[in-house]
Amino acid sequence: MRARYERILFVIVAAALAILTHATPTRAQFMVPTNFVDEPVITGLNQPVGMTFLPDGRLLIVEQVTANIRLVVRGAFATPDPLLTVANVRTAGNEQGLLGIAVDPGWPGRPYIYVHYDYSGDSHIRVSRFTVGGDVSFTGTGDLTINPATRYDILIDIPDFQTNHNGGTLCFGPDGRLYDSAGDDATSCNAQDLTSLAGKILRLDVSGLQAGGGGPPAKSLITPADNPYVSNADPNARLVGFFGLRNPFRFHIDRLNGAFAIGDVGENTVEEIDYVPAAPLGANFEWPSYEGNITGPQVCSGTDASRFTDPVYTYTHAIGDAVIGGPIYHAPPGATSPFPPEYEGDIFFCDFYSAWLHRLKNSGGTWALASAPGQPNAGDWANGASNVSDWAVGPDGSIYYCELGAGAIRRIRYDDTASVAVPPVAMRLDFRAPYPSPANTQVSFDYQLPNDARVALSVFDMRGREVWTRDVGVQSAGPRSRVWNLRDKNGRFVPAGVYVARLTVGVAHAERRFTVIRRDIVVSTAN
Repeated sequence: MRARYERILFVIVAAALAILTHATPTRAQFMVPTNFVDEPVITGLNQPVGMTFLPDGRLLIVEQVTANIRLVVRGAFATPDPLLTVANVRTAGNEQGLLGIAVDPGWPGRPYIYVHYDYSGDSHIRVSRFTVGGDVSFTGTGDLTINPATRYDILIDIPDFQTNHNGGTLCFGPDGRLYDSAGDDATSCNAQDLTSLAGKILRLDVSGLQAGGGGPPAKSLITPADNPYVSNADPNARLVGFFGLRNPFRFHIDRLNGAFAIGDVGENTVEEIDYVPAAPLGANFEWPSYEGNITGPQVCSGTDASRFTDPVYTYTHAIGDAVIGGPIYHAPPGATSPFPPEYEGDIFFCDFYSAWLHRLKNSGGTWALASAPGQPNAGDWANGASNVSDWAVGPDGSIYYCELGAGAIRRIRYDDTASVAVPPVAMRLDFRAPYPSPANTQVSFDYQLPNDARVALSVFDMRGREVWTRDVGVQSAGPRSRVWNLRDKNGRFVPAGVYVARLTVGVAHAERRFTVIRRDIVVSTAN
């Protein structure tokens, strides 16, 4: 029975929880270690999925579904807003859309930005470049312009026959090469096939491309001479930097030494963090022969195990379902709020469907969770995030993050003069995991109140819609329980999927996630 339930759950999760599902927009208090502050940078965004900084500190943000590029200057949206709406972006699937953005390392002498998006004209993902005009040197207002006619298509044939596993990170390394992550397009063996651009991190040389619009160039013109498979007869293989990846949605490059930290989204059991030095390139991260640190679903014909590289850290779906690889921390030169020296070289990461942020430290070649005074618990360096889709180290030394559902960019700033915040009562609630999960007849919510308080319970689907709510009223301190019969506010059974239960106590709340599977028996109407 357990195996059957796990299989059903996987089918649901693969459909409903594939990374970047539209999310509930509310957020709990973000709890950070002593002397750190969590604060908003900009709000009013529509599903911000990725971001990058210009060298001068201006912030570029991409919105997944609107396909807008937004520019933030001195804490406000610039004019015009949006800076550009990328044309012909496909958003039919929860993971599709405008997903990644990068700035040319030669800015402002090379005033180019690069985007990664699902193209609506055919079943492929495109990497395109735009030329930026306006105040590129930031000598005045900082406002920029982009003429859509300057689009130059660099790659137009990354497979996109399925709606999920699209990758989405564009990033320049210290070597000046443009790296692009591509998921396996939900076809596992693509990841082991060097002739396919799917399931890879591609390494491109865009320094010699012509100015203005046009493209695509011959692949030989964007192939670095030192790529690991440059001697391969196939032009796609010659573009491969790393392979054997399922969905490396977010990865980051160490700006000092070029090392890679990659968050590769797992299937139904394990999420993984991969870490490799800049050289040698060509590592095989083992999917689908392995899922994280366990034997994977299949071995593909022609798999080259000689380059297998194990993950440096894994976690199971007991605590999260879609890893978001975060930055390798280094305080930038001139940072006004740098993290303490002990954070240098640490990897941060989170899970899109969980509230935590974790921190990894390398000791003697072994990466393990690190802690700091005042953090929420032994494992979580911070907690309370809402559907984080991207991370970046800002020019001030703070860590910035996108909250896709809440439509905001926030930052975690170090301030050794900051007082230690006392969490509200709701954050001290013992709100236990709903059970059973998966549920197909009813679900129970158990919690304990530290004092008398007014209590309400609500359930939201993963698009943030409230499907059920109860004002429980004032309850006395102690253990409490409430049962929900899986019917919505109109008395209809809710469909299978993943839901968020919110326990509200006064003005604060705590949330728990659970799963509903298909129903084989009649459910009681008692509640």
